[in-house]
Amino acid sequence: MQIAPGYFHHSATLLTFEMQVRACSGWVGIRGALYGSTALRWLGIDVPEPHHPEFLVPRDRRAIPNWVTVHTTVKWDNGDIIRHRGVRTTTATRAVIDYAAQGVSAGDLEHAIDEAIRLRRTALVRLKRRLAGLSGKGRHGCALLRELLLDSGGESHLERRFLRLLREQGLPRPECQVVFKRDGETVARVDFVFPNERFIVEVSGRIGHTSDRDRQRDARRRNHLQSLGNEVIEFTTADVIDDPGYVLATLRASLHVRP
Repeated sequence: MQIAPGYFHHSATLLTFEMQVRACSGWVGIRGALYGSTALRWLGIDVPEPHHPEFLVPRDRRAIPNWVTVHTTVKWDNGDIIRHRGVRTTTATRAVIDYAAQGVSAGDLEHAIDEAIRLRRTALVRLKRRLAGLSGKGRHGCALLRELLLDSGGESHLERRFLRLLREQGLPRPECQVVFKRDGETVARVDFVFPNERFIVEVSGRIGHTSDRDRQRDARRRNHLQSLGNEVIEFTTADVIDDPGYVLATLRASLHVRP
């Protein structure tokens, strides 16, 4: 069975997504790169597996025969293209923006953003900068993506809900995923820091008991952060989702902000 010109697979063999990507990419070559959900999936970001690979190509190459699905762009930038696992693909930053253009739901797009950030495939500042460069009249998905980026920067849905709560209540936005080092080595990565107040917030979705080793590690981590003069507060899922009033009251007291 032919997958693409010059690429075949045995009919008795299961045709996998990876087989399709490698065959179609081999045929497309330098004319294009993996697009949107195909690129995200190839980069290890948890999005639904596409039924078939899709590619981004420059507008002047749109006449590629219809062995593959192609999307054309006038904003072809080599900075958007990388090679991953031997295949040319758009970066996670570009792929997230193109994923929005595919008309996915807000929930799916939100998940893709958070996963890409969690895996260090992109960062909030890079997404915002590239979106500004790609946005244009009639580009689908930009408005939704721009809205979702307001509460991005964390690595989970809970962190996103926390940022949304702050934004809706007019509280200052903290720095997200801040690393603390000692003697060049990472001691802690914390969820949120309000640097002017030396105030750290962690949001925890953990359920059940932790081991003695976990508790020891958490205690030493907290002790180090406090030794630097930081106030450290932790909110649980129940706090953020079910009792936002408690979260807001605690934050306002620590940030010296009136309701």
